Amino acid sequence: TGSELRFLSFVFFPVSESGRLSARFFRLVCLLALFAGSLFSNSPNSPKFLLEEGVRLAENEQFQEALKLLNQAMGILRQVPANDPLRIEVEKQIRITKGRFLVTRYRGGKLAELPKTMQLMPLSKEPGDFFVSQAFGSVLAREIWERRDQLRTNQTIGVGRRVTVLPNGGVELNSNNASGLSLRAVQAASFDLKGLNEVDLHSGSYVLHVMGEDSKVFVRSPLSEMRIRSDDSFAIMVGITTNGGMKVICLLGKISIKTKNFSETLLPGELTFALPEGFSRKMNVELSTLMVTANLLTAFEDPPPYMKKLRQQAMLQAMRTNKRFRTVVGDVKGNENFELKVLREEER
Repeated sequence: TGSELRFLSFVFFPVSESGRLSARFFRLVCLLALFAGSLFSNSPNSPKFLLEEGVRLAENEQFQEALKLLNQAMGILRQVPANDPLRIEVEKQIRITKGRFLVTRYRGGKLAELPKTMQLMPLSKEPGDFFVSQAFGSVLAREIWERRDQLRTNQTIGVGRRVTVLPNGGVELNSNNASGLSLRAVQAASFDLKGLNEVDLHSGSYVLHVMGEDSKVFVRSPLSEMRIRSDDSFAIMVGITTNGGMKVICLLGKISIKTKNFSETLLPGELTFALPEGFSRKMNVELSTLMVTANLLTAFEDPPPYMKKLRQQAMLQAMRTNKRFRTVVGDVKGNENFELKVLREEER
């Protein structure tokens, strides 16, 4: 195919003095050709097949299943050049499917009606596991109990709810358990409250804060999951990446992150990507810049209760660092590459 030819055009054939191709390099070229063919074939595990199936499911409004396949395809294509047509198409379909999913869940100012066969429990039975300490814009709650089209400050919400934050909205939830989870989300986010210290993040960006000694939280994304703990209270930022992984920035505390087969430790100001195949290399993020640019910290009327400690960490980090580059960290491009934008003076 055209894509295979483009891939193979980057393979150079070393030739011996006699003009013949060495056997070792011939085998290497054959392996590369087979790899290229597997990427663009129609086998059930190929990115092309996963893309086509994902688009088909999306057309039938099976958006969650479609996103799983599209994210799986993106995971396979993570090492392919960013300008590859198949990778560009997969990234495009992920964005389109996420948008359609959000739109269909919010039709005419309300989420789509649930099938009549699904019996929801009355609101009077919903427990007050989490307290809504702040909310603005449109924040919706679904699952288990009768729907709530607008969460408001000072209300409560139960474990088991799916919360959808629409664009220009935001919510801050605090567990009524002293050692439970505090969560912030803004601007087009969707998550499930699975427990007092357990949350499934489907899309968007979050700040998670856990109080007390031996603090811990269990977090899932579409294609990865991680257990985070610390000997003391900690706070982190988490963003869901296009390939279904998670971008994690430690704000407070020394945290230990474990997945099924990998582990990592982060200090305040350190960033890593948690991916199905492991963790990316770590890099440092300037906390003082993050404090004034991140909507998760600035968009709410009241600052987070740990803001004073965060300022102290930012000052300590600045004292340790002589040369700094103010950057915005975007999405992940494989285990070793990130999208980075160095801020110019007028953008700071």
